[in-house]
Amino acid sequence: MKKLFFLPAFFLLALVGSAQELPVMEVPLTQYAKDDRFDKYQITLALFRVKGDTIWSLDFEGTKPSKPIKIKTAGKHREYAYGNLFFSGSKNSYNPGYVSVLVGDPYNKNPKLYVDHNQNFDFSDDTSYRLPYFDEPALELELINSANPDGRIKILLSRSRAHGQKYEFRRYMDEYYAMAYPGREFMGYEFCYREQRYIARSGMVKLGRESFKIALLDVNANGIYNDAETDKVLFVNLGDSILDATNPLNFVVFSKPGKPNYFEKNDKLYQIVEVDPAGKFVKIKESKDAVEFNRIKIGKKVPKVKLTPAKGNPFKISKLRRKEIYIYFGNRSSKNFHSDTLILRQIAQLNPEKLKVICVLYVNKSYELRIFNSDADPNYYLVYGTKELSTKLGINSLPQYLYLGKRRKVKQYGLNPNEFLRMYLEKKK
Repeated sequence: MKKLFFLPAFFLLALVGSAQELPVMEVPLTQYAKDDRFDKYQITLALFRVKGDTIWSLDFEGTKPSKPIKIKTAGKHREYAYGNLFFSGSKNSYNPGYVSVLVGDPYNKNPKLYVDHNQNFDFSDDTSYRLPYFDEPALELELINSANPDGRIKILLSRSRAHGQKYEFRRYMDEYYAMAYPGREFMGYEFCYREQRYIARSGMVKLGRESFKIALLDVNANGIYNDAETDKVLFVNLGDSILDATNPLNFVVFSKPGKPNYFEKNDKLYQIVEVDPAGKFVKIKESKDAVEFNRIKIGKKVPKVKLTPAKGNPFKISKLRRKEIYIYFGNRSSKNFHSDTLILRQIAQLNPEKLKVICVLYVNKSYELRIFNSDADPNYYLVYGTKELSTKLGINSLPQYLYLGKRRKVKQYGLNPNEFLRMYLEKKK
């Protein structure tokens, strides 16, 4: 009888163990995506006149000697200009980390661009492109990592809009390039091109009811998307059109080789299981591991951080040291934001003499906080979310929650408004 009882129990334990193995999800990263710098930065592809069959290597504004480079031109053009695109996946002895380009008839409406993909300075065996005029769509081209042909970034080139710039600005740019690159003939700002860089690849995560965007950011622009301690994994809400790679609440940096990578999103912890170096996919799974990130330990005090309310003067959190405090961290695109803020109103009414509620709202512009304050008329503290505040309080993602006891001591992270309300009512029975 003991044997008959033991065998089913053994198999039951095996089934329980296998059920605890959380599934791995592969997320295809099928498209390039804009990071926060894409539209902000004004990067210029500066062009210089080619004299004879020689161009000059970069001297990085006089920090290293410039060297002459013999080239082979392409096509039949009256004149040529040359320039360099930054791409650290490029390897050559003259301009490491850059790809040289040649422009035929640079003063024409639609010059021809030759990109020296194979880094041999023979432009006759390279791909050619038609450069756009002012009102035409930008040219799109990919730069390819010399060691991994699948590793790429995309560059957009559009005509520098000199006609929309003040004369003083154009003159300043002309003078700058003449000063920074003596001995070369700058073609003029209005005949150069603006660079915009796609260095992120994104996809959609759908796990049950969970949905959010995930992306890999090639920080050092080499076409490889998983460089340790450099590249980033970004995770944003579905409603976010731009990947904010400057806000630590939206990304983690890849750890040292051999160390696991985790991130938090919508109250859940995920482990990054595998990343394609070329950024074509990422594999993740939900994790139950005990990962604390930079959270403050239970029972320890949080710092005396300063809070800036939507209305009124800034104050330190120590002002509420004799109260318990429930803090909600989120933005208007956070999961369940509308319902969560309705529950915050209920929590704020539970025991206003002993329990205070703070909503830390992260907005792009300060006036958005005032607008929400006017529309919602909250009965809780509504304060401005900052990177410094989230770092000091151990907050790594949005939405997130922090329950403090008296004297700013940490009681618990991770109780969403609905869970906190039920817990608090149960405690008061």
